[in-house]
Amino acid sequence: MKKMSHSYRLALVFITGLMLSCLLAPLNRVAAQSRAKKEAITTIYVVRHGEKADADPTDQDPTLSSEGEARAKELVKYLAGKKIDAVYATPYKRTQSTVQPLAEKNGLTIQTYNARDNAGLKSQVLQNHAGKTIVIAGHSNTILTIVEAFGAKKPFEAVADSKYDHIFKITVGADGTATVEPATYGAATN
Repeated sequence: MKKMSHSYRLALVFITGLMLSCLLAPLNRVAAQSRAKKEAITTIYVVRHGEKADADPTDQDPTLSSEGEARAKELVKYLAGKKIDAVYATPYKRTQSTVQPLAEKNGLTIQTYNARDNAGLKSQVLQNHAGKTIVIAGHSNTILTIVEAFGAKKPFEAVADSKYDHIFKITVGADGTATVEPATYGAATN
């Protein structure tokens, strides 16, 4: 039997290694993507809609007042520098108008959700936007229930009807554990 030369053996080892790395590359990529998804942290900002216009007290779908429009612009400033991946609001004018400037700045379409289905909202957000940053506009009687739906403890019992400056940053880990950081933005309200 003929002996293989040293350079031939090295070339054979190199080619075999190259072939193995080409075969394993897609598997490594899938494993890395799976690992990244498992380690992903989802950030959700929950805000109440801006101040309502006082036109007609029987109007169930009022627009924003000038203060509410200013608050919508303040939301854009508050979240400046953060990559926003999705924006959600209930189908009401006041929630839609609160996040409209933010959606426009980020080239996004506002996705509508049912204010009575927090479990569905949570499922949709975590399924479609895991590892991303989302903003949700709600109402005084829903923003704390949204915080709880994502698994965080609500920081206080209720939001006064006159209070519009709350913003809650919910962080949901890959394992589903959630924390909340309450803050305020824009002009202070009572």
